[in-house]
Amino acid sequence: MPVNKYDAIVVGAGPAGLMFSRVLSSKGYDVLVLEKHGYLGVKPCGEGISLKTLETAIISQKEASIFISREIKRAHVYAPDGTRITIEEKGRGYVLDKRKFLKVMAEKALDAGAILLPMTPAKEFIRIDEKFKVIAKGQEYETRLLIGADGYLSTVARKLGLESVGKREIIPTAQFLMSHVELYDHEGTEFYLGNNVAPRGYAWVFPKEDNMANVGIGVRGASPISYLRKFIREHPKLFSKAKPIEFGAAAVTIGGMLKKIVDDNLMLIGEAAGQVIPLTGGGIHSSIAGGAIAAEVASQALEEDDLRSSKLKAYINEYSSYWGKRIRDSKRALSVIEKLSDKELNELAK
Repeated sequence: MPVNKYDAIVVGAGPAGLMFSRVLSSKGYDVLVLEKHGYLGVKPCGEGISLKTLETAIISQKEASIFISREIKRAHVYAPDGTRITIEEKGRGYVLDKRKFLKVMAEKALDAGAILLPMTPAKEFIRIDEKFKVIAKGQEYETRLLIGADGYLSTVARKLGLESVGKREIIPTAQFLMSHVELYDHEGTEFYLGNNVAPRGYAWVFPKEDNMANVGIGVRGASPISYLRKFIREHPKLFSKAKPIEFGAAAVTIGGMLKKIVDDNLMLIGEAAGQVIPLTGGGIHSSIAGGAIAAEVASQALEEDDLRSSKLKAYINEYSSYWGKRIRDSKRALSVIEKLSDKELNELAK
């Protein structure tokens, strides 16, 4: 069986994997991306980003017009008793169409020289000296550097001993894309707190075009879909005319970064590495940043032919200087907020 050889193989074509592939390919390295799904953006999310996300992703506002559904100028947070707090955005925010967004990211990676194979789940990773052999759909691939960008259920992390099964702290989420939502504010996102609304979590309404909205919820120790349906029933002003268009459910990492995200010839990026902001569950920007930083470090390591973990750890140091601290601070804030009673949340809102 012929073996295809690459400088780097990326498992997963999400924001982190596509950004890594684009940056490393642009430096002249041969990069292969293996994606198990047939299309991009399978995992549901609120789809909120900031202008800085576009800057980190090196996407112009003209290019972004393809995938931006709504510009966001403020956020409304509702306490359990219904008290509303409005927070004006300091910078531009957007709700996007994630599938179109990832398509743009994929096109940029391909333009830089990366190869993307959809519907190609990577099943086996075999370390051979200072390389990995990757088996996907009966085909063998060889790489100097293996990148796990395959989300919270990272096959790379689990099979190569960087994560133990069941050790990752997650929150289950569920979301409808709905039409005919009677939005309070077409330029504002909405967040609903309270143990009756979403135990140890929150519900959200993110406006999109044409009175459509992402309506979702994250809860701990309970069924997200049950609480989501309850939330919709209990807010008739918003949803009496609303109709579901799509439904999705997934878990989100909220426990912070994994203790070990590099090894010899191996790096984890994005949600596979735990690069998600625990308090909000947002991970698009933090994952893109992880992919970009990892690619810069990988480029230097490949050039020097030194892919030992001691060399690749420069990625951790660079990422932690801002994003790692932000994730740690957010985790601490989450641990405080989720312990508050509804009465205490109401007091804070006054």
